[in-house]
Amino acid sequence: MSQLIEAEYDEFLKDIQNKLKKIEPNLAMQAMYYERKFTDVDPHAEIVVKYHKGVDLDKKRFALGQKYGFEMAMEGHDELRVVGLMTLDILHDISKDVDVESVTGTISCASY
Repeated sequence: MSQLIEAEYDEFLKDIQNKLKKIEPNLAMQAMYYERKFTDVDPHAEIVVKYHKGVDLDKKRFALGQKYGFEMAMEGHDELRVVGLMTLDILHDISKDVDVESVTGTISCASY
Protein backbone atom coordinates (compact mmCIF):
# COMPACT_ATOMS: atom_id res chain seq x y z
CA MET A 1 0.00 0.00 0.00
CA SER A 2 2.72 2.53 0.90
CA GLN A 3 4.45 1.94 -2.44
CA LEU A 4 1.23 2.84 -4.24
CA ILE A 5 0.85 6.05 -2.23
CA GLU A 6 4.52 6.94 -2.72
CA ALA A 7 4.18 6.46 -6.47
CA GLU A 8 1.10 8.73 -6.53
CA TYR A 9 2.94 11.31 -4.41
CA ASP A 10 5.90 11.26 -6.80
CA GLU A 11 3.51 11.81 -9.72
CA PHE A 12 1.86 14.67 -7.85
CA LEU A 13 5.26 16.35 -7.29
CA LYS A 14 6.11 15.92 -10.98
CA ASP A 15 2.79 17.50 -11.92
CA ILE A 16 3.48 20.50 -9.69
CA GLN A 17 6.99 20.81 -11.17
CA ASN A 18 5.56 20.72 -14.71
CA LYS A 19 2.97 23.40 -13.94
CA LEU A 20 5.07 25.77 -11.84
CA LYS A 21 8.36 25.15 -13.68
CA LYS A 22 10.81 27.25 -11.65
CA ILE A 23 9.30 26.87 -8.16
CA GLU A 24 10.55 24.03 -5.99
CA PRO A 25 7.55 21.65 -5.55
CA ASN A 26 7.92 21.38 -1.76
CA LEU A 27 7.91 25.17 -1.48
CA ALA A 28 4.71 25.33 -3.52
CA MET A 29 3.09 22.67 -1.35
CA GLN A 30 4.07 24.50 1.85
CA ALA A 31 2.56 27.71 0.50
CA MET A 32 -0.70 25.98 -0.44
CA TYR A 33 -0.90 24.22 2.93
CA TYR A 34 -0.48 27.38 5.01
CA GLU A 35 -2.74 29.46 2.77
CA ARG A 36 -5.54 26.94 3.29
CA LYS A 37 -4.93 26.27 6.98
CA PHE A 38 -4.53 29.90 8.09
CA THR A 39 -6.83 31.96 5.91
CA ASP A 40 -6.54 35.19 7.91
CA VAL A 41 -2.84 35.89 7.20
CA ASP A 42 -0.45 35.14 4.33
CA PRO A 43 2.38 32.69 5.03
CA HIS A 44 5.82 34.04 5.92
CA ALA A 45 8.44 33.03 3.35
CA GLU A 46 12.19 33.08 3.13
CA ILE A 47 13.09 32.27 -0.45
CA VAL A 48 16.13 32.31 -2.68
CA VAL A 49 15.52 33.58 -6.19
CA LYS A 50 18.29 32.40 -8.50
CA TYR A 51 18.76 34.48 -11.64
CA HIS A 52 20.59 33.67 -14.85
CA LYS A 53 24.23 34.76 -14.93
CA GLY A 54 24.78 38.39 -15.83
CA VAL A 55 21.43 39.72 -14.59
CA ASP A 56 21.57 43.08 -12.78
CA LEU A 57 20.53 42.07 -9.25
CA ASP A 58 20.29 45.67 -8.04
CA LYS A 59 17.62 46.29 -10.66
CA LYS A 60 15.74 43.09 -9.73
CA ARG A 61 15.97 43.88 -6.01
CA PHE A 62 14.61 47.38 -6.61
CA ALA A 63 11.70 46.05 -8.72
CA LEU A 64 10.70 43.41 -6.14
CA GLY A 65 10.97 45.98 -3.35
CA GLN A 66 8.78 48.44 -5.23
CA LYS A 67 6.14 45.85 -6.06
CA TYR A 68 5.99 43.87 -2.80
CA GLY A 69 8.01 45.69 -0.13
CA PHE A 70 10.07 42.59 0.67
CA GLU A 71 13.29 42.62 2.65
CA MET A 72 16.12 41.35 0.46
CA ALA A 73 19.82 40.66 0.40
CA MET A 74 22.14 39.64 -2.40
CA GLU A 75 23.52 36.17 -2.06
CA GLY A 76 26.49 35.44 -4.26
CA HIS A 77 26.51 36.78 -7.80
CA ASP A 78 23.20 35.44 -9.06
CA GLU A 79 20.82 35.12 -6.10
CA LEU A 80 18.55 37.23 -3.95
CA ARG A 81 17.35 36.11 -0.52
CA VAL A 82 13.81 37.48 -0.20
CA VAL A 83 11.79 37.59 3.04
CA GLY A 84 8.16 38.54 3.54
CA LEU A 85 4.54 37.46 3.47
CA MET A 86 3.93 35.49 0.28
CA THR A 87 1.21 33.42 -1.29
CA LEU A 88 1.67 30.84 -4.02
CA ASP A 89 0.36 33.46 -6.47
CA ILE A 90 3.17 35.83 -5.46
CA LEU A 91 5.76 33.05 -5.77
CA HIS A 92 4.40 32.24 -9.21
CA ASP A 93 4.48 35.90 -10.22
CA ILE A 94 8.14 36.16 -9.15
CA SER A 95 9.00 32.98 -11.06
CA LYS A 96 7.45 34.29 -14.30
CA ASP A 97 10.33 36.75 -14.74
CA VAL A 98 12.31 35.48 -17.75
CA ASP A 99 15.55 36.15 -15.87
CA VAL A 100 14.63 33.80 -13.00
CA GLU A 101 16.21 30.37 -13.04
CA SER A 102 14.64 28.94 -9.85
CA VAL A 103 12.79 29.78 -6.65
CA THR A 104 13.56 27.73 -3.53
CA GLY A 105 13.15 28.24 0.21
CA THR A 106 10.79 27.72 3.11
CA ILE A 107 7.43 29.00 4.25
CA SER A 108 5.89 28.97 7.71
CA CYS A 109 2.72 30.16 9.37
CA ALA A 110 4.67 32.71 11.44
CA SER A 111 3.95 36.27 10.41
CA TYR A 112 6.63 38.22 12.24
